Amino acid sequence: MSGFFTSSDKIKVGQTEVSIPSENGLDYNPGGRIELYIPPTSKFVDLSQSKLKMDVELSIPAVTDDNGAMRVQLDAQTGLHSLIRSIRVFSGRKTALLEEIEGYDILTALRFDYETNESMRAKRALGEGATTYDPACRGTLGTTKTIQGNCFSNPYFTKVDQTATLSTSFATTESYSFQKTKGELHLNTGLFRNEAVFPALLTDGIFVEILLQDARKVLRSLDSTNRYRRLRLNPVYHSINGSDNARATSGSFAPVNVSANASSDVFFFTHDNNQTSVATFPFVVGEKVTFVSGDNASVNGSIARITQIEQVQGVAVGITKTKVTLSEKIQNTTGEAWTGVGGVKNQYHLMSFNADATNISAYDPTYKVSNVEMIVRQISVPDGYEASMMAMMKEGGTINYDYRSFTNYRYSQLVGDNVANIRLPLIESRATSILCVPTDATSYSAKQLLSASSTYLINEAPDDVLNRSQRSAITGIVDGLQQYQFIYDGKINPNRQVDTKKIAQKDSISQYWTIEAEKALAMADIEPMSFMGFQDNFFIGRALALGKNSVYDARGKDFNLMCEYTSADFPQTKPKLWNNFVSHIRRLEIKNGSLMIQV
Repeated sequence: MSGFFTSSDKIKVGQTEVSIPSENGLDYNPGGRIELYIPPTSKFVDLSQSKLKMDVELSIPAVTDDNGAMRVQLDAQTGLHSLIRSIRVFSGRKTALLEEIEGYDILTALRFDYETNESMRAKRALGEGATTYDPACRGTLGTTKTIQGNCFSNPYFTKVDQTATLSTSFATTESYSFQKTKGELHLNTGLFRNEAVFPALLTDGIFVEILLQDARKVLRSLDSTNRYRRLRLNPVYHSINGSDNARATSGSFAPVNVSANASSDVFFFTHDNNQTSVATFPFVVGEKVTFVSGDNASVNGSIARITQIEQVQGVAVGITKTKVTLSEKIQNTTGEAWTGVGGVKNQYHLMSFNADATNISAYDPTYKVSNVEMIVRQISVPDGYEASMMAMMKEGGTINYDYRSFTNYRYSQLVGDNVANIRLPLIESRATSILCVPTDATSYSAKQLLSASSTYLINEAPDDVLNRSQRSAITGIVDGLQQYQFIYDGKINPNRQVDTKKIAQKDSISQYWTIEAEKALAMADIEPMSFMGFQDNFFIGRALALGKNSVYDARGKDFNLMCEYTSADFPQTKPKLWNNFVSHIRRLEIKNGSLMIQV
C-alpha cells in the first residue's frame, strides 16, 4: 500500500470527537512540560481537525511602594501559541520521534505575520487568544494602527463599564482584573496540519510533548501605556481642571520654578478622537505613572499612583474627558509648560512607571496554564476497509504516510561579525525551502522586554517617534544587514546578491528580497498574504524547489548562508540567534509492525 486515504477521499466514514486530558498534571507554570497521549484505540485520527484546548491566567506582582499595577497580555499576533517553546511528537509512548519543532513560537509568528489578513486575525482572536485592532482604543492623536493597544475587547482583561468610576486597584477584584482565557489551538506542526488521516492503531498511538516558554518572553504591555513603543497612542494631557478653555490658560501646567500651579494630584485627558471612556482608557487604578513629552525627550521626574479613574462631561455638549486622580501630587520637573496643544513637544503623554525600565530593576508578571486537553477528531472507517488493511499488513504490506515538517538549525552570531558565514548541515532528502529568522539574542529581563526600553529599534517614524520591539524572542531583525547569498551545490544562489539596504535603513522594502521571500514562503506551505510586517519580523527565504510536487535533496551538500553587515551608517546593534527552518517532506513507513522515518 503506497499511500493512505485523506479526509477528502470519497469513502463512507464517520467522525467523532473525543477529549483526551494531559497526563502529567493539572496546572503548568512557565517552563513546564505538557504531555498528552492519543491511544491506539482511537484507530484513525484526523490531526488537522484536532485541537489543543487550554485555560490561561495572567498575573502581576502585588502592588508595593516599588511598583504598581498594569495590564499585560500575550503576543497580540500569535496569542496562546506564543506560550509554546517547542513540540515533539512520538509514535507510541516515545517509541520513535516523528516530528520535533524547536522554536515553535518563532515559526508560528513567521506564519501568522505573513499568512494573515483582517479576517484571519479576527478568527484567531476569537479562539486562540490573539487580539485585534479596536478603533475605540486608538490613540488620541490618531497615530498608526496597532493590535497591541486593545484594552476594550482584549481576551485577557475583564470588560469595564464605560460609565463606571474605578477606585479599586487592578487585579484585586474579579470584576476589574485579568480573566481566564480559554483557547483552542490548531497546532502549527507538520502532522497537525496534514489532512491525511493518521493510522494511530498501527503506531501504538501518538505521544505529544509540549515545552512552555519563559514568562518574560511572552508577556507584553499595551502600546498605549509604553514610552518606547508608539508614544502618540498614549493619552494626551488636557489640563488640571477639565475646563474646555483650560489648555492655554489656567490649565497650562507650568514648571515648578515658574508657577505655584506646578503640581497637581488631578489630571484630565483629552478625547479628541478616541479613548473616550473609562473602558477604553489603557491605564488602571494602582498603576504608577508620570508624563513624557511628545518627542520623547523630556520625562517628568515626579511619579504617583493612580487612585481613581472616571469619565466627566465637559462644558460643551458631547465633550467628555477622563479624570485621573493620583495618590500624591505630581510636579512638573521638565522645565517647560504643558499646554496640551501646539507642537509635539508640548503635547505631554501619560506613561506607565512599570513600562520604563529606568525606574525599577525587576518586575515579573507570569502566567498559569490549566485544563489542558486534546480534542481528537476520530475517523471511523467501514469494517471491511480496516480488516483488509490489517490483512495486507500481516502479509508484508507497507503504508507510507507523508507529511511536511520543519527542522531548525540554529546559529549564534556576535555583534562584531560583519561578515557572517552561517553553515547549515542539512540532512533532508526532500527539502522544499529554507526560512532563516535572525532573532535578537540579547539576554533581557522581564522588565526590559515589557518596557522595550533597550530592545531592537524596529523603526523611527514621525508618527510614532520610537517603535522598539517587544517580540525580541520570537521575531527576526534586519539589524543593518546589507546583502546576502546562499552557497550550495558549489554555486552561488541566487546568482546575484540580494540587496537588503532599504530594509536596513528602516524606510522601505527591497523588491528582490520580497521576490525571494515570497517563493520561499509558498514552498514552505505558508501563503504570503501580506508583507506589512517585514520590519517587525524580518527573515531571509530561499526556495530550494519550485513547483507543487518538486523537492530538493540536501544530503551531502555544503550549505552556507553569507550575510554582510558593512554599513557604518546602519551598523549592527544586537547579537543574533539564527533560527533556520528547513521545510521538508517526511515519510513514515509502516511495515511488518515496525516504523521507519525517512527525513
